[in-house]
Amino acid sequence: MKKLRCSLRWLLLTAPLLFATVLMADETEIYFADKSGEVAPNVLFVIDASGSMSQVVTGDTSSRTRLQVLKDSFQEVMNTAPANLNVGLMHYANHGLGNDYWWSSIKGVNFPISPIDTVVQPLLEPYENSDNLPNPAPAPASTAVRSFLASIVNSWDANGYTPIVDSLYEAARYFRGESVEWGMDLPSIGWAAHPLTYDNAPNCTASRTEECVKSWGQCNTNIVKDSCNSTSHNQCCNWITTGGDGSGYCKDEDYTCATTIEKCQHIVCEAVEGAPVYQSPIQYSCQANYLVLMSDGKPEYPYFPGLKDIDGTHYYPPSVKNLAIGDFKLMPFGWDAYFNPLIATNNSQIKVAPRLQDYLGTAAAKGCDTATAAPQGFNSGRCGPELTRWLADTDHNTTLEGKQGVETYTVAFALADEPKGTAYLKDLATKDDGAFTADNADELAGAFKAILSSISKSASSFSSPTYAIDTSNMLAHSDEVYIPMFARSTTAIWPGNLKKFKRKLFDNGDGTKTSKIVGYNDEVAVNAKGEFLDTSRDLWGGVASGSDVKSGGAASQLPVPDDRNLYTDVSTDSNLTAAGNALKGSNTNLSVASIYQDNDGNNGHGDNPNGCDPDNLDADTRSECTVLKTQLINFARGKIDDPASADPTATIPRQQMGDMLNSKPLIVDYGKDASGNKIERIFAATNEGFLHSIDTEDGKEQWAFMPKSLLPNIKTFMENLPTKDHVYGIDGPLTLWNYDKNSDGQIKAADGDKRILFFGLRRGGKAYYALDITSPDSPVILWKKENTLTVDDNAWKELGETWSKPTLAKMRIGSATSNKVHDVVVFGAGYDASKDAETGRQPDQLGRDVMIVDALSGELHWSLQRDVYGGNPDSNPIKHSIPGDIRVLDMDRNGTLDRLYFADTGGNVWRVDMDHDLRDSDPDMYDYGDAILTKIADLGTNGDHGTDTRKFFYEPDTALIQHNGKVHMTIALGSGYRTHPLNTHTEDRFYVLMEPNVYNEPPPGFTALTNADLVNARTGFTGVNDNLLTPPADTVYKGWYYDFTHTGEKVLAPAITFLNKVVFTTFAPVDDAGQGPSDDPCKVPPNSARAYVLDLFTGKAVANLDRNAETGTGGKDDFVVAGVNEILDAAKIIFRMPSAADGGDCAAGDCQQTVEIRVGKLEMPVLDASNDEQGIGVGGVAGSVDLTDILPRMFWLDHNVID
Repeated sequence: MKKLRCSLRWLLLTAPLLFATVLMADETEIYFADKSGEVAPNVLFVIDASGSMSQVVTGDTSSRTRLQVLKDSFQEVMNTAPANLNVGLMHYANHGLGNDYWWSSIKGVNFPISPIDTVVQPLLEPYENSDNLPNPAPAPASTAVRSFLASIVNSWDANGYTPIVDSLYEAARYFRGESVEWGMDLPSIGWAAHPLTYDNAPNCTASRTEECVKSWGQCNTNIVKDSCNSTSHNQCCNWITTGGDGSGYCKDEDYTCATTIEKCQHIVCEAVEGAPVYQSPIQYSCQANYLVLMSDGKPEYPYFPGLKDIDGTHYYPPSVKNLAIGDFKLMPFGWDAYFNPLIATNNSQIKVAPRLQDYLGTAAAKGCDTATAAPQGFNSGRCGPELTRWLADTDHNTTLEGKQGVETYTVAFALADEPKGTAYLKDLATKDDGAFTADNADELAGAFKAILSSISKSASSFSSPTYAIDTSNMLAHSDEVYIPMFARSTTAIWPGNLKKFKRKLFDNGDGTKTSKIVGYNDEVAVNAKGEFLDTSRDLWGGVASGSDVKSGGAASQLPVPDDRNLYTDVSTDSNLTAAGNALKGSNTNLSVASIYQDNDGNNGHGDNPNGCDPDNLDADTRSECTVLKTQLINFARGKIDDPASADPTATIPRQQMGDMLNSKPLIVDYGKDASGNKIERIFAATNEGFLHSIDTEDGKEQWAFMPKSLLPNIKTFMENLPTKDHVYGIDGPLTLWNYDKNSDGQIKAADGDKRILFFGLRRGGKAYYALDITSPDSPVILWKKENTLTVDDNAWKELGETWSKPTLAKMRIGSATSNKVHDVVVFGAGYDASKDAETGRQPDQLGRDVMIVDALSGELHWSLQRDVYGGNPDSNPIKHSIPGDIRVLDMDRNGTLDRLYFADTGGNVWRVDMDHDLRDSDPDMYDYGDAILTKIADLGTNGDHGTDTRKFFYEPDTALIQHNGKVHMTIALGSGYRTHPLNTHTEDRFYVLMEPNVYNEPPPGFTALTNADLVNARTGFTGVNDNLLTPPADTVYKGWYYDFTHTGEKVLAPAITFLNKVVFTTFAPVDDAGQGPSDDPCKVPPNSARAYVLDLFTGKAVANLDRNAETGTGGKDDFVVAGVNEILDAAKIIFRMPSAADGGDCAAGDCQQTVEIRVGKLEMPVLDASNDEQGIGVGGVAGSVDLTDILPRMFWLDHNVID
């Protein structure tokens, strides 16, 4: 019962969010752009109004009956229910005991599933005087479905028995759009289905007038005018109740007590014709469908004294011809033969009807019609669990795509003293955590509020695969491939994983070979589009896992929770392995305040969950706080409650990692240990806040670190509530620096050498970390820089979200006579999250800077804003944040940086000449305050949602090329709104700019390039054919841009320039054929990723990317579709092992190396030796790279880098 209560609390808090369309405010919006969230789920309430509902609720302060509590609770639920719901109503029981009404406890659908805020009067008007429903009140013209359903419930009396299975059977017929059965009668009859629920209404062909007792609920709605009168009637003086529906017997047969009753004449139909068919409420393929069954009793039927006990509850099944009381039949008009009822006649055992067999198959195979089949001891409940499971697992509208199932939730009301009844209802529930108990008004209302829709998930990856470098030959990549995965979710947790594969060469049959990504037993792991095959098994997983994120990979190899080495930085000791930094409950440095944020902003425990306020001085000793702290730490370590255990303290391992949405794993080779065993780690940062160190051999986590600023997120993940915003942890890129102090080519701690890992948090915060990971199992914090409210250095107050990857460089610092080269890292000041608001190109308040930091000490050596513009942002011409990396160049080749290129979110490209002080007249040599900032290009415009409000989120890629005997520098980059990838307002472009001042500083008054200065690569070049294309003359040629053909297509990753080609990826909200969204709300709006390979100088196609033999195009393509439902990272250049021309080992004068360019998880490379530039069968990437021409001979190689 503990699990049910927890689930109920969770659902109470989250129901409004679950029914809402989730709107994400970042790149995750691509997973929540579908309109399926706008398709309202169908919910049919099936509610108990049997005789037992007349009992008083235990502990109710107003002594309300169960039915009155139901009425009050249902009214509350309807008043507060989310708008995005379709709701309908059905009930059973509550009719009197006339001869024609014994079977009337089983009913048709009272009101069809309809949008909850639809006005009912126009719907009901045709049936106002002929149906069995109350008239809309209090304002018929404006009464909505939500209010009217509450009015229907409010009109009920408590009477009758509990035919649960029969009612579920009728509900199934409604969802399936099949003929009306138990509700088959004229609309005026109380058990009849409402005519709004079906087509082909029945007609009465013969009728009679008879007396009925209105006081006993015997009269239908066709009462003869002025026929009612009051009369005295003798009734039982002492009725002995034996059943939950109020049935029983009169003690001593004493019927001498007088009472007043109202008798009337009503018209009873004797013959009905017509075959009404329910109109299924299932309209859309993505529509969720639910049954919500509430009962306060067991599955029971009428009982009469003296007859055989059939089901152990003293109740008889429906449709029984009870011979003991003459000719009385439960079913009027002799319809028992027509219905072929679920139950056999008289007092024999229950049998499944042929109609139910049509649903379940042969009933005997289901085991629910045997003499011993009595779920929880209730014969009358036979086949109920099988029926609800069938409803969930079966497609009930075959005209729609996919499976249209119906899930069942149950609420056991006031059954605290009936554990078997509660257990039976739990057996009926098919939805996970879908069985609830309620013993009072608040819990009943809460249970009804808990209806929710299903969440779909799919495996994805933004981060590109990580390819290992072959350390035995530093010119080549090894075959290992590490692929990060994650599954989307509308809750806080996005499951993630890291899986290991490898590349294998396959013979193409034409003398060429192509590498593919393979897993266990060299089975191909992905298809041509980069989607995981169902049969794929990674090299760390024990079974085939395909696209299942949670299965296999490093997540499956996580140590048991108590054995994990988990660290944080809450102590003053920089050594993370120190006891004061352990992420354990025994660590006293982990205060409640450090791990749990205040919810109400006020001191005092009362307004906080669990009664714990971390602001109070007694928080660390208060039991509520310490219990919560232990729960949070246990969860972080991987412990969750054991759902199978009755022990509230029992836990099981949670073998799950967080998502690696943007951070890319990084491999660190530590050489070999004393025994010659390879030591290699892969570092993976996730949005659950951990930086994991994983052994590449077996995938086992060695240790993990969570920055203290991310500790408060643990509670968010533990609760795992729905959220409109993705929760971020360590989401930034990783940079490794092998600091070789004595330059001997070996990393030895004894020599003062270090391995240092740099990373920012990206969306997770405004901080950079440098970790000393020289010892693979003893990480140390070298330094940390962050923008906090208490930061002393004003320069760091400009730091935004730390997106920019630290770039390693060397910088000479000092005077002309006394200077020193320092190892530094260079990065942009980050992203200003105010840019998330789609308001065009507005100035930012953060991130408008470039910073150069000492790699060892963390000292800020230079900041553009601080050192060039005196720390005054108003003087700084950069008005937009710089989330991208910084391109660092050493143009004079003296070993230190002298030029920087970067772009900003305003569509500008910038250049900084760092060595201007070397050229001016003052005697200083290295005063970087004299650096010159130049705007190279202005390719965006200000304004709101204009087509030219372009933004750059990534660094420019620079390259030196020769053309017509002249050296040119190209600057390649693309625009795209990374935080809103579905944006279609902007016409994004890819650019290659020609730097006019390759070796010199730009002249004073240099005018930035604009779009008007550039050539449209698709239309602006001249030539007879592609091979003769020529750009404009060098004197005027300033570069080109590429206009994308698909609406909303944009560049969301950096470009790479390679052998006079530029390779980049795009994302577009269109499918792989270029088609946009469908009008069908259930069709997920398409998106696709493309890989482009274009000529660096002309922007024209140069290779057969799709490897098809097209005619008339020379076999060359601008792009190839490279993924769906993911944002691709930059392309990767992969160098295969050098070999001789015949594929054997290299020999003198015969050594070539095959190069391939890979994008995402594509099965085949975008470029390799088997597709070409000039047409089918000729050339290759650019021909093979002949190492004997471009590299010096290697005479010896020492593999031992340890000793």
